[in-house]
Amino acid sequence: MQIPLQLTFRSTTGHSPALAEHLTARAARLDDIYDRIISCHVAVELAGHHHEYGDRFHFSIHVCLSGHEIMVNHTPTEQREPRSAYESADLAFDDVERQLEH
Repeated sequence: MQIPLQLTFRSTTGHSPALAEHLTARAARLDDIYDRIISCHVAVELAGHHHEYGDRFHFSIHVCLSGHEIMVNHTPTEQREPRSAYESADLAFDDVERQLEH
């Protein structure tokens, strides 16, 4: 990446350094798939609380390439409720990876 990864945490009670490290590692994997990424911005937002699953997180990932942009928004649904912020982040990054591979 030409510009360092940008992480934004919104509406959370404080971000976890472990989650930030996980997001940084996942973003680094994007460079292995496509080496001409200009920038990547990941926004994490508390999407609500579910009595059975706990906190739910919305992830937005914006990747800038030369002449193209990829924007992925991942919000948990009732049909497939991620059980952790890590799983939700992985689902969003998996979507970005699929788009980069195509």
